[in-house]
This record gives sequence, structure tokens and C-alpha cells, in this order.
Amino acid sequence: MKKIKKILSITLAMVLIFTATACSSKTEPAASADGKETQQEQPAGSETAQPAAPSGKTVALIMGSGSSGGTYFALGGAMASAMNKRLEGLSLDSQASGASVENINMMDIGEFDLGIAMNATADDAWNGRNAFADTGEIKSFRAIGVVYHEVYQIVANASTNAKSVTDLKGLKVAIGPTGSGTAGTSDLVFKAAGLDINKDIQPQQDGFGDAAVKMQDGHIDASCAVLNVPASSIVEMTTSTELSYVSVSDEEIAKIQAEAPYFEKMVIPAGTYSNTEDFQTITCQAVLYCRSDLDDDTVYNITKAFYESADEIAAAHPAGKDISLEGGLSGITTAVHPGAARYYEEKGITVDPGLLID
Repeated sequence: MKKIKKILSITLAMVLIFTATACSSKTEPAASADGKETQQEQPAGSETAQPAAPSGKTVALIMGSGSSGGTYFALGGAMASAMNKRLEGLSLDSQASGASVENINMMDIGEFDLGIAMNATADDAWNGRNAFADTGEIKSFRAIGVVYHEVYQIVANASTNAKSVTDLKGLKVAIGPTGSGTAGTSDLVFKAAGLDINKDIQPQQDGFGDAAVKMQDGHIDASCAVLNVPASSIVEMTTSTELSYVSVSDEEIAKIQAEAPYFEKMVIPAGTYSNTEDFQTITCQAVLYCRSDLDDDTVYNITKAFYESADEIAAAHPAGKDISLEGGLSGITTAVHPGAARYYEEKGITVDPGLLID
């Protein structure tokens, strides 16, 4: 009798062990795209593999633009709106920011996927100088293509009689928002004129829209901005404020170019605003950049949508008229994304091998 009880105990224990083992090896059900539970198997050798994303899912990408009242802000919205109509499985969201410097920093930490920035600022980031002297080199971004020609413009209240950069000494001057390419360019311009931007003027770092309002209200004496020509914020100022237009001299331009050769001289003709005479300044390029780790197909499709949207972008914002496949790589000194390079090559445009590092 004892022997029979022992056999039954052993048999029961084996049944319990078998049941426990079978339960522990069972695959947990996973929710399918329609909410029903489906049985999923783990790939061999991959205990932590995640199920594939449901087909038809749209990937949202954030593109840094600029501050309200600036060209980047309005143009970024126009670009996203037009490009989204031509992107399948992707969605661009244009987000306000401090512009060039901030956009590159935000791409570097993965907060932005794309961003508009001055080629001058991008070159500074790549080489770890000026606004990036403390952080060091940033090479985690890649160029897609030129958006438009950026023009550095200084306007002052006519009561100041300011015609040259040195005439701004001692005045309250909006030098550009913190983190913007305008602020970095202002530093170059004032240094070329022999002025310390922190000591010889009273620097203000308002956004372009706020600076325009303060100019009209008489709270600041002058405003600097890197914008398209004609700039809507300056046109708006002329409706209520008499302006003086400040020129950057040939000597100052030569000093700027010695440090930053991608800047070129530009003359803004009389009549562009309320100016009765030509005035001269410097210009560079606004470029669309992206994170270096975006996959090639994604960037190829973004590049394709960018150029195919050119006419629609130009209809929404005057700066869009500069978008041109032929001039897409003009002035770019940092690496081009291989996805963008593939699109250029398909269109018969050669990308400088020195800009292809991936």
C-alpha cells in the first residue's frame, strides 16, 4: 500500500512539473493592429525583438525653423505644408526655434530631425568655432539643399542718422535672437567695424517680430536681421517708422570674408524699401539640414519632395523662388546626406566627393 502511494506521489509530481514547464514556455499573445490578440513567436536568438510597426503608419519628423517674424518661421511652415502633400509615410512638422544655432544643437541631441540654418553657422558647428567654441565640433548633421539667399540687414530709426555700423555705437540694437545665425553674424559685423558687441552698443536679443514692434514703438534704436529681400518685417516697419538703412563698408566686408569666405557682398537697390539710395551688406545661404542618422530612403524622399514643391513654396513665400536644383549645393561646405546625394545624381548633378563622407 505504501508502495502504491509512493508511485502515485511521484506520478503527480511529474504531472505538475510538466504542466509548469509547458506554461512557462508558452508565447504571450500580442495585440494586433486591429486590437485582436494574435500569437507571436520570438525570432531565434532574439529574446527582446520587437514586433514590426503596423503597415501604413506615418512617421512624424520635426523640422526646426526660426522665431516669429523671421523668414525661417514663415518659410518653414510653407515648406512643411507643401512637402507633406508629396510625402508618403512621412509627416513634417515645422517648429518655432531660435533658428540656425539652436536648430543644429537640437538636431545634435535628437530633438529635431531637420532644421534650416545658415551655411555660415553650419560651417562654424562643423569646425567648433564662434557659437560652438565651447561645445566643440558638431558633425551629426548633413546637408540636403540650399533654400534661399540670406541677406544681413541693419535698419535704424531715422532719428539716429545711422548710415554705417560705427554710427550704431552706444545705441540699443537688436542683434538677433539667442541661438540664431543673425546673432553670430552680428558679432562678425560689429567686430569688423572695430566695435565690441557687448560693450560698445546696448545689445538686445529679441525675436525678429518683437524687434520690429520695439523699433516702431521707439524702445530700440536699430535692428539686425538675416532675412530674405524684401523682408516683410522691414516692410511693416516702414508703414509707421521712418528708417535709416545701414551699410557694411567694403573694408568691413573684406575683414569678414577673411574669417568667413562664404559671405558675399550684396547691394540692396534704392526703392527696395523706403530707401532712396542703394545700401550694401553681406549675404550667405539658408540650407535645409537633417540628422546624419536618418536613413537614406527617408532623406531621398524628403529631398525629392523639397524640389518638387518649389513652385508651391514660392507661391506661399517669396524666399521660395530661390529653390533651385541647379543651385542646391551652392555654398555648402559641410557633408551632404547620401540620401540627398542619390537624388542629385539621378538628376545629373555631381556632388563634390569631399562632401560625401558616409
